[in-house]
This record gives sequence, C-alpha cells and structure tokens, in this order.
Amino acid sequence: MAATRRDPRIRLLVVGAVLLLAGLSAGWYLLRDRPQACHGKALPVGVVAAPDITPALAAIAARFNVQPHEIGGRCAQIEVEARDPGTVVRSLAKGDRSDVDAWVPDSSMWLDRARAAGARAVGFGSPLAASPVVIAAPRAVAAELRDDGIAASWRLLKNAPLHASVRVLDPARDAAGVAVALAARATVGRVTAPHAPGPARLYASFAGLQDLRRPLVAASEQSVVAYNDAHRPNPASVIVPEEGTLLLDHPFVAVSTDPLRAQAVDAFRWALRGRQAVDTFQWYGFRTTDGRLDLRDATRLGLRETLPRILPAPTPAQVAAAMRS
Repeated sequence: MAATRRDPRIRLLVVGAVLLLAGLSAGWYLLRDRPQACHGKALPVGVVAAPDITPALAAIAARFNVQPHEIGGRCAQIEVEARDPGTVVRSLAKGDRSDVDAWVPDSSMWLDRARAAGARAVGFGSPLAASPVVIAAPRAVAAELRDDGIAASWRLLKNAPLHASVRVLDPARDAAGVAVALAARATVGRVTAPHAPGPARLYASFAGLQDLRRPLVAASEQSVVAYNDAHRPNPASVIVPEEGTLLLDHPFVAVSTDPLRAQAVDAFRWALRGRQAVDTFQWYGFRTTDGRLDLRDATRLGLRETLPRILPAPTPAQVAAAMRS
C-alpha cells in the first residue's frame, strides 16, 4: 500500500504556527523584562571632575540617566561638571559641599592634598581610568628626533635638542605638571621649563612653528589624544620616555553626606565599572586602571597597546614638594 503524502500546504501552516508562537513568546519575554521608567521626582546628583575626563563621564552619565535608577522613590540624575581640582580642594577644605556629591580629579595626588588641607569627607577613592605622562611633539619633529638618533628620554626637557621650545603645566595647579616634575627628577634630575598658561594653551606652540623652534610638550597621553582629535591636519606624536613614567589614575570619591545622594553616587560608581563605561573611557583615549588599551583603540589613536614602564609612586611629601616648586 502506497504511503500517504502530506499536503505541503499543511506543512507550511504548521511551520508558520510554530514561528508565530515563538515570536509571541519572545515578545512577551522582552516586554516582561523591559526596564520600567522611573516616575519619581528627579534627584540631582552633582559630580565634579577634572576637565580631561569630563567628556567621557558626561557620555556615561547620559546613558545612566535614561535608565531607571530609583532611589528612595526619586529618579537619580547625574550632572557632570568640569572643575579645576585645585578649586575643588579649596572648596572641600572649607566644608563647602553644597553642589558636590562625588569628585573625580585627574590624580589621587589631589585627594592627599584635600585631606591635608582639612577636607575630612574625602576618602581614598576608586581609580577609573589611567593616563601616563609623556612627551609630545608635532609628527614632523618626532620623526626628526628619531632620524637623528635622539633617545626618547626625560632628558629632552633638560637638554632640549634641535633648538626646542619646551612647555609643561604648572605643578602648583595641575597633577600632570607634578607627575612630569617627579618623573624627570627621579630619572634625569630636576628640569626647568616654562609653564604653559593652562591646559587650553599647552599645545599652542604646535600650530605655527614660525620662530623655527621645535616645540615639545610634557603632559598626559590622553591630552595628546584630545589635541589630535581637534587638530587632525597637524597631529602630535607621543614620545614615551624610556626611563619610565607616572600615571594619572582619575579616582572617583564620594563626598556627599546625604543618604539618598550617597546611594545614587554608589549606583553611578557601579555603572562606571561596566564594560560600556570602560569602552567609553578608551574611546576618549584613557587606559584601563591597570594600563591596558584595546588594540583597536590603540591603533585608532596612534598609541602603544601596552603600558610603558611605570616608576614607583611618589610619597605625599614628594608630591607636596613638587607642587611647591
């Protein structure tokens, strides 16, 4: 007896029904697990940060704010503001925390300074993103140094070759300036170089070269990334001193005494440890806290994937002396 053939149309109907049920089940699952909106009154949380890391923090905060973070029936909203670390130290030392719930300076050096100044609310903080201090030069000048066999060294700041013009940040106002002074002193001895008016003017000499001097800048690796992002036709190259260098660690420290805001700060702290946050920091030119940089980002930014040699961390007394110098 011949086997009965099934109508192909019945088979198609069965397959279609199975797919429809699977789709409805998946849709129900997604709707069930979709985060609910936060309907409470806004709970503004102020995070003040060093200007270099503010854009990355603001991008992470924007994602945080569109997700439901309900604290005590209120919706946490992170507000990130750039503020000079020295200004924050003075405010915290006076006990003024009216608009500061968390602080992200560019270096833990500032936390020590704040505590020494009497800011008891400042703890030790959690490093978020690292950036080594390096020497930067216009690409043509960096190539000229290599072609002439001149070593990548802090000595470039002490005995500047090729009639170079050197600029560093003021150690009294900027942690990168402190780190440069300490790294140079630990390896080649004290260096003396003119201080730039501020981070915004640090790379001003890279634009023209009208006076025929070869400009060199000592600053953080991430500052070179920021400069290149705004000056693509005339990029700078990173020169990593072979003797070693120091890191800016960008610690996150809570300073709020309000219980609700303290909970919101802690929630944001956890968000800053997530994979998306790490990717955001690297997109802006920062390394992970242990100095790693994704190969893709290293290639895009023109940086080494691996961290350069790191010198021993300075003592608070050494930092204080460098700031006074």
